[in-house]
Amino acid sequence: MKIRTSALLITLLSPALLFAAAPQEAAASEGVIADIAGKFGVTWPTLIAQIVNFILVAAVLYKFAVKPIAATLEERQQKIAEGLQYAEEMKTQLAQAERERTEKVKDAAAQAQRILSESREQSKEMIEQKTQEAAAQAESIIRKASEATELERQKMLSEVRQEVARLVVATTGKVLSRDLSDSEKATFSEAAAKELASSQN
Repeated sequence: MKIRTSALLITLLSPALLFAAAPQEAAASEGVIADIAGKFGVTWPTLIAQIVNFILVAAVLYKFAVKPIAATLEERQQKIAEGLQYAEEMKTQLAQAERERTEKVKDAAAQAQRILSESREQSKEMIEQKTQEAAAQAESIIRKASEATELERQKMLSEVRQEVARLVVATTGKVLSRDLSDSEKATFSEAAAKELASSQN
């Protein structure tokens, strides 16, 4: 921006510098210039005063108008550059956030798959465990039922033996037409029980 301002001042001051730097040419063409200046009413003191006024006005304009405008433009360009840089940073951060989100989604899917797999394994193990427990319970129930049946059978056999022994004693008493003594009753009962036990085996 300073280069542009300097170029502008040089362009504006170049006619005055040409007149001041070339006195020989001015002398050679003094007749022509004096004719033209006379037609337009320009004199040397007026021309020099106008050049000085122009330089003063240009300096004042540069100090109070061009320089603040240039500073404002430079500040705006800096803000625009900062905004572009901020936008680029946000774009990078957005891309990073998108990558992180994608990574998290992948991790969550893998974790869900792992949990699902573990749940299936646990359910299989639980089913097998419950099946084994149910089989053990069924076996225990069958064993208890068998034991209960065996106890019931033994009880019934004992009752049957007692009843058979009673019947044998009663029948023997009727056959012999007399009442049997306690020792005879015990003997006949034992004989009947032994006979019944041997017939079952």
